[in-house]
Amino acid sequence: MLTALWSGLGGKVADRWAALLVSPALAFWLGGALAWALGRSGPDGHEAWWRRLGGVWTRSFGTLPPATQAVAVVVGLLAVAASARLAEALTFGVLRTLEGYWPHWAGPARTALTSLRAGRIDRRTARWRELARRRDQLTPPEYAEYTALNAWRTSVPPAPRDRMPTALGDVLRAAESRPRHRYGLDAVVCWPRLWLTMPDQARTEVATARARVDEGARLWLWSLLFALWTVFSWWALPVAAVGMLVGYRMALAAAAGYGQLLQTCFDLYRGSLYEGLGWSQPADPVQEFTAGRSLTALLERGPDLHPPSGETP
Repeated sequence: MLTALWSGLGGKVADRWAALLVSPALAFWLGGALAWALGRSGPDGHEAWWRRLGGVWTRSFGTLPPATQAVAVVVGLLAVAASARLAEALTFGVLRTLEGYWPHWAGPARTALTSLRAGRIDRRTARWRELARRRDQLTPPEYAEYTALNAWRTSVPPAPRDRMPTALGDVLRAAESRPRHRYGLDAVVCWPRLWLTMPDQARTEVATARARVDEGARLWLWSLLFALWTVFSWWALPVAAVGMLVGYRMALAAAAGYGQLLQTCFDLYRGSLYEGLGWSQPADPVQEFTAGRSLTALLERGPDLHPPSGETP
Protein backbone atom coordinates (compact mmCIF):
# COMPACT_ATOMS: atom_id res chain seq x y z
CA MET A 1 0.00 0.00 0.00
CA LEU A 2 2.71 2.50 1.01
CA THR A 3 4.81 1.56 -2.01
CA ALA A 4 1.91 2.29 -4.32
CA LEU A 5 1.24 5.57 -2.50
CA TRP A 6 4.83 6.78 -2.85
CA SER A 7 4.91 5.66 -6.48
CA GLY A 8 1.83 7.77 -7.17
CA LEU A 9 3.30 10.77 -5.39
CA GLY A 10 6.56 10.33 -7.25
CA GLY A 11 4.71 10.28 -10.55
CA LYS A 12 2.86 13.49 -9.69
CA VAL A 13 6.06 15.22 -8.59
CA ALA A 14 7.81 14.10 -11.78
CA ASP A 15 4.96 15.46 -13.86
CA ARG A 16 5.13 18.82 -12.10
CA TRP A 17 8.89 19.09 -12.56
CA ALA A 18 8.58 18.07 -16.21
CA ALA A 19 5.99 20.81 -16.72
CA LEU A 20 8.31 23.28 -14.97
CA LEU A 21 11.16 22.47 -17.35
CA VAL A 22 9.08 23.65 -20.32
CA SER A 23 7.37 26.53 -18.54
CA PRO A 24 7.68 30.24 -19.38
CA ALA A 25 9.14 30.75 -15.88
CA LEU A 26 12.25 28.72 -16.68
CA ALA A 27 12.56 30.40 -20.08
CA PHE A 28 12.36 33.77 -18.31
CA TRP A 29 15.26 33.02 -15.95
CA LEU A 30 17.39 31.32 -18.59
CA GLY A 31 16.74 34.24 -20.92
CA GLY A 32 17.85 36.62 -18.17
CA ALA A 33 21.08 34.69 -17.73
CA LEU A 34 21.67 34.76 -21.47
CA ALA A 35 20.93 38.49 -21.64
CA TRP A 36 23.40 39.10 -18.79
CA ALA A 37 26.09 37.06 -20.52
CA LEU A 38 25.56 38.74 -23.87
CA GLY A 39 25.48 42.17 -22.29
CA ARG A 40 28.89 41.59 -20.70
CA SER A 41 30.50 39.94 -23.72
CA GLY A 42 33.27 41.67 -25.55
CA PRO A 43 33.66 42.56 -29.23
CA ASP A 44 34.24 38.94 -30.20
CA GLY A 45 30.49 38.38 -30.59
CA HIS A 46 28.86 35.02 -29.94
CA GLU A 47 32.07 33.25 -29.04
CA ALA A 48 32.70 35.72 -26.24
CA TRP A 49 29.43 35.11 -24.42
CA TRP A 50 29.94 31.36 -24.61
CA ARG A 51 33.34 31.86 -23.01
CA ARG A 52 31.68 34.12 -20.46
CA LEU A 53 29.24 31.42 -19.43
CA GLY A 54 32.00 28.84 -19.39
CA GLY A 55 34.07 31.07 -17.16
CA VAL A 56 31.22 31.54 -14.70
CA TRP A 57 30.74 27.77 -14.56
CA THR A 58 34.46 27.08 -14.08
CA ARG A 59 35.09 29.75 -11.46
CA SER A 60 31.96 29.34 -9.35
CA PHE A 61 29.63 26.43 -9.94
CA GLY A 62 32.13 23.95 -11.37
CA THR A 63 34.44 24.17 -8.38
CA LEU A 64 31.77 23.25 -5.86
CA PRO A 65 31.51 19.72 -4.42
CA PRO A 66 28.95 17.48 -6.16
CA ALA A 67 26.60 17.58 -3.16
CA THR A 68 26.69 21.38 -3.10
CA GLN A 69 26.06 21.49 -6.84
CA ALA A 70 23.00 19.29 -6.39
CA VAL A 71 21.69 21.53 -3.62
CA ALA A 72 22.26 24.62 -5.77
CA VAL A 73 20.35 23.07 -8.67
CA VAL A 74 17.45 22.14 -6.39
CA VAL A 75 17.38 25.63 -4.88
CA GLY A 76 17.39 27.16 -8.35
CA LEU A 77 14.54 24.95 -9.49
CA LEU A 78 12.60 25.77 -6.32
CA ALA A 79 13.07 29.46 -7.06
CA VAL A 80 11.78 28.95 -10.59
CA ALA A 81 8.85 26.94 -9.22
CA ALA A 82 8.06 29.69 -6.69
CA SER A 83 8.07 32.34 -9.40
CA ALA A 84 5.83 30.15 -11.56
CA ARG A 85 3.42 29.73 -8.66
CA LEU A 86 3.39 33.50 -8.12
CA ALA A 87 2.59 34.01 -11.80
CA GLU A 88 -0.32 31.57 -11.46
CA ALA A 89 -1.66 33.60 -8.55
CA LEU A 90 -1.46 36.77 -10.68
CA THR A 91 -3.10 35.19 -13.73
CA PHE A 92 -6.63 36.28 -12.88
CA GLY A 93 -5.61 39.91 -12.45
CA VAL A 94 -3.57 39.83 -15.66
CA LEU A 95 -6.50 38.35 -17.56
CA ARG A 96 -8.84 41.02 -16.22
CA THR A 97 -6.39 43.67 -17.37
CA LEU A 98 -6.21 42.15 -20.85
CA GLU A 99 -10.01 42.11 -20.95
CA GLY A 100 -10.18 45.83 -20.23
CA TYR A 101 -11.20 45.96 -16.56
CA TRP A 102 -8.92 48.87 -15.70
CA PRO A 103 -8.72 51.16 -12.66
CA HIS A 104 -10.82 54.29 -12.41
CA TRP A 105 -7.98 56.60 -13.45
CA ALA A 106 -7.74 54.72 -16.79
CA GLY A 107 -11.40 55.45 -17.54
CA PRO A 108 -10.70 57.93 -20.37
CA ALA A 109 -8.45 55.43 -22.16
CA ARG A 110 -11.06 52.70 -21.73
CA THR A 111 -13.79 54.95 -23.13
CA ALA A 112 -11.66 56.04 -26.08
CA LEU A 113 -10.67 52.49 -27.03
CA THR A 114 -14.23 51.21 -26.65
CA SER A 115 -15.52 54.00 -28.91
CA LEU A 116 -12.78 53.33 -31.45
CA ARG A 117 -13.61 49.64 -31.58
CA ALA A 118 -17.35 50.41 -31.66
CA GLY A 119 -17.00 52.14 -35.03
CA ARG A 120 -15.41 49.08 -36.58
CA ILE A 121 -17.96 46.77 -34.96
CA ASP A 122 -20.87 48.87 -36.26
CA ARG A 123 -19.44 48.88 -39.79
CA ARG A 124 -18.99 45.12 -39.82
CA THR A 125 -22.46 44.60 -38.33
CA ALA A 126 -24.01 46.80 -41.02
CA ARG A 127 -22.18 44.81 -43.68
CA TRP A 128 -23.41 41.54 -42.18
CA ARG A 129 -27.01 42.79 -42.23
CA GLU A 130 -26.66 43.87 -45.83
CA LEU A 131 -25.39 40.45 -46.86
CA ALA A 132 -27.99 38.68 -44.72
CA ARG A 133 -30.86 40.48 -46.49
CA ARG A 134 -29.83 39.00 -49.83
CA ARG A 135 -28.32 35.80 -48.57
CA ASP A 136 -29.83 33.68 -51.34
CA GLN A 137 -28.32 35.86 -54.08
CA LEU A 138 -24.76 36.15 -52.76
CA THR A 139 -21.80 35.49 -54.99
CA PRO A 140 -19.20 32.98 -53.73
CA PRO A 141 -16.84 35.72 -52.44
CA GLU A 142 -19.77 37.48 -50.75
CA TYR A 143 -20.96 34.23 -49.20
CA ALA A 144 -17.47 33.59 -47.81
CA GLU A 145 -17.51 37.10 -46.35
CA TYR A 146 -20.96 36.52 -44.89
CA THR A 147 -19.86 33.25 -43.30
CA ALA A 148 -16.84 34.93 -41.72
CA LEU A 149 -18.94 37.81 -40.41
CA ASN A 150 -21.53 35.40 -39.07
CA ALA A 151 -18.83 33.62 -37.06
CA TRP A 152 -17.35 36.93 -35.95
CA ARG A 153 -20.68 38.05 -34.45
CA THR A 154 -20.33 35.43 -31.70
CA SER A 155 -17.26 37.29 -30.45
CA VAL A 156 -19.10 40.60 -29.95
CA PRO A 157 -21.57 41.32 -27.11
CA PRO A 158 -25.13 41.73 -28.45
CA ALA A 159 -25.70 44.98 -26.53
CA PRO A 160 -23.39 47.98 -27.16
CA ARG A 161 -23.31 48.75 -23.43
CA ASP A 162 -21.53 45.42 -22.83
CA ARG A 163 -18.66 46.15 -25.20
CA MET A 164 -15.12 46.21 -23.89
CA PRO A 165 -11.99 48.13 -24.99
CA THR A 166 -10.16 44.95 -26.11
CA ALA A 167 -11.03 42.06 -28.40
CA LEU A 168 -10.38 39.56 -25.59
CA GLY A 169 -12.78 41.44 -23.34
CA ASP A 170 -15.45 41.40 -26.04
CA VAL A 171 -15.11 37.65 -26.59
CA LEU A 172 -15.50 36.80 -22.91
CA ARG A 173 -18.19 39.43 -22.30
CA ALA A 174 -20.15 38.08 -25.29
CA ALA A 175 -20.04 34.60 -23.77
CA GLU A 176 -21.21 35.96 -20.43
CA SER A 177 -24.02 38.12 -21.83
CA ARG A 178 -25.65 35.73 -24.30
CA PRO A 179 -27.33 33.55 -21.61
CA ARG A 180 -28.89 36.75 -20.25
CA HIS A 181 -30.27 37.73 -23.65
CA ARG A 182 -31.49 34.23 -24.49
CA TYR A 183 -32.71 32.84 -21.18
CA GLY A 184 -32.74 35.77 -18.75
CA LEU A 185 -29.93 34.11 -16.79
CA ASP A 186 -26.95 36.21 -15.78
CA ALA A 187 -23.92 34.00 -16.40
CA VAL A 188 -21.76 35.67 -13.73
CA VAL A 189 -24.42 35.10 -11.06
CA CYS A 190 -25.65 31.68 -12.14
CA TRP A 191 -22.41 30.05 -13.25
CA PRO A 192 -21.18 28.79 -9.82
CA ARG A 193 -24.53 27.04 -9.24
CA LEU A 194 -24.72 25.68 -12.77
CA TRP A 195 -21.16 24.38 -12.48
CA LEU A 196 -22.09 22.15 -9.54
CA THR A 197 -25.01 20.60 -11.45
CA MET A 198 -23.05 19.79 -14.60
CA PRO A 199 -21.66 16.29 -15.34
CA ASP A 200 -17.96 15.64 -14.83
CA GLN A 201 -17.17 15.42 -18.53
CA ALA A 202 -18.61 18.87 -19.20
CA ARG A 203 -16.74 20.37 -16.27
CA THR A 204 -13.49 18.80 -17.48
CA GLU A 205 -13.95 20.27 -20.97
CA VAL A 206 -14.69 23.73 -19.58
CA ALA A 207 -11.78 23.60 -17.12
CA THR A 208 -9.40 22.56 -19.89
CA ALA A 209 -10.57 25.38 -22.15
CA ARG A 210 -10.22 27.92 -19.33
CA ALA A 211 -6.72 26.63 -18.55
CA ARG A 212 -5.70 27.44 -22.14
CA VAL A 213 -6.93 31.01 -21.68
CA ASP A 214 -4.91 31.30 -18.48
CA GLU A 215 -1.81 29.91 -20.21
CA GLY A 216 -1.99 32.66 -22.80
CA ALA A 217 -2.35 35.29 -20.08
CA ARG A 218 0.64 33.89 -18.17
CA LEU A 219 2.77 33.90 -21.32
CA TRP A 220 1.83 37.56 -21.80
CA LEU A 221 2.86 38.30 -18.21
CA TRP A 222 6.20 36.51 -18.47
CA SER A 223 6.89 38.27 -21.76
CA LEU A 224 6.15 41.63 -20.16
CA LEU A 225 8.55 40.82 -17.33
CA PHE A 226 11.16 39.66 -19.85
CA ALA A 227 11.51 43.29 -20.91
CA LEU A 228 13.34 43.83 -17.61
CA TRP A 229 16.37 42.08 -19.10
CA THR A 230 16.74 45.00 -21.50
CA VAL A 231 19.07 46.51 -18.89
CA PHE A 232 21.56 43.80 -19.91
CA SER A 233 20.87 43.35 -23.64
CA TRP A 234 18.74 45.35 -26.09
CA TRP A 235 17.31 42.28 -27.84
CA ALA A 236 15.25 41.41 -24.75
CA LEU A 237 12.77 44.15 -25.67
CA PRO A 238 11.75 42.81 -29.12
CA VAL A 239 11.65 39.28 -27.69
CA ALA A 240 9.30 40.53 -24.97
CA ALA A 241 7.11 42.32 -27.52
CA VAL A 242 6.81 39.19 -29.67
CA GLY A 243 6.04 37.07 -26.62
CA MET A 244 3.33 39.47 -25.46
CA LEU A 245 1.72 39.40 -28.91
CA VAL A 246 1.85 35.60 -29.05
CA GLY A 247 0.47 35.28 -25.52
CA TYR A 248 -2.41 37.63 -26.26
CA ARG A 249 -3.28 35.82 -29.48
CA MET A 250 -3.18 32.49 -27.63
CA ALA A 251 -5.53 33.81 -24.96
CA LEU A 252 -7.85 35.29 -27.60
CA ALA A 253 -8.07 32.03 -29.59
CA ALA A 254 -8.60 29.99 -26.43
CA ALA A 255 -11.25 32.44 -25.19
CA ALA A 256 -13.32 31.85 -28.33
CA GLY A 257 -13.49 28.12 -27.59
CA TYR A 258 -14.09 28.71 -23.91
CA GLY A 259 -16.93 31.12 -24.70
CA GLN A 260 -18.63 28.58 -26.95
CA LEU A 261 -18.43 25.94 -24.23
CA LEU A 262 -19.83 28.37 -21.68
CA GLN A 263 -22.82 29.13 -23.88
CA THR A 264 -23.30 25.43 -24.63
CA CYS A 265 -23.42 24.65 -20.91
CA PHE A 266 -26.35 27.03 -20.49
CA ASP A 267 -28.03 25.60 -23.59
CA LEU A 268 -27.78 22.01 -22.34
CA TYR A 269 -27.78 22.12 -18.53
CA ARG A 270 -29.82 25.13 -17.44
CA GLY A 271 -32.66 22.70 -16.73
CA SER A 272 -30.53 21.08 -14.03
CA LEU A 273 -29.97 24.54 -12.54
CA TYR A 274 -33.73 25.05 -12.23
CA GLU A 275 -34.15 21.56 -10.83
CA GLY A 276 -31.33 21.94 -8.31
CA LEU A 277 -32.85 25.17 -7.00
CA GLY A 278 -36.34 23.69 -6.80
CA TRP A 279 -37.76 25.77 -9.67
CA SER A 280 -39.73 24.49 -12.63
CA GLN A 281 -38.35 25.40 -16.04
CA PRO A 282 -41.08 26.89 -18.28
CA ALA A 283 -41.46 25.34 -21.70
CA ASP A 284 -42.41 28.61 -23.38
CA PRO A 285 -39.30 30.70 -24.33
CA VAL A 286 -40.93 33.98 -23.30
CA GLN A 287 -41.96 32.59 -19.92
CA GLU A 288 -38.52 31.05 -19.48
CA PHE A 289 -36.87 34.41 -20.10
CA THR A 290 -39.03 35.97 -17.37
CA ALA A 291 -38.35 33.06 -15.03
CA GLY A 292 -34.61 33.36 -15.74
CA ARG A 293 -34.59 37.00 -14.75
CA SER A 294 -36.47 36.17 -11.55
CA LEU A 295 -34.08 33.34 -10.77
CA THR A 296 -31.09 35.61 -11.35
CA ALA A 297 -32.57 38.24 -9.04
CA LEU A 298 -33.14 35.60 -6.35
CA LEU A 299 -29.56 34.34 -6.56
CA GLU A 300 -28.09 37.83 -6.70
CA ARG A 301 -30.12 39.60 -4.01
CA GLY A 302 -31.95 36.85 -2.15
CA PRO A 303 -35.70 36.54 -1.62
CA ASP A 304 -37.81 39.67 -1.32
CA LEU A 305 -38.51 39.85 2.40
CA HIS A 306 -40.28 43.21 2.36
CA PRO A 307 -43.81 42.89 3.76
CA PRO A 308 -46.80 43.99 1.70
CA SER A 309 -47.84 47.62 2.02
CA GLY A 310 -49.63 48.36 5.28
CA GLU A 311 -48.11 45.43 7.18
CA THR A 312 -45.26 45.40 9.65
CA PRO A 313 -42.56 42.76 9.70
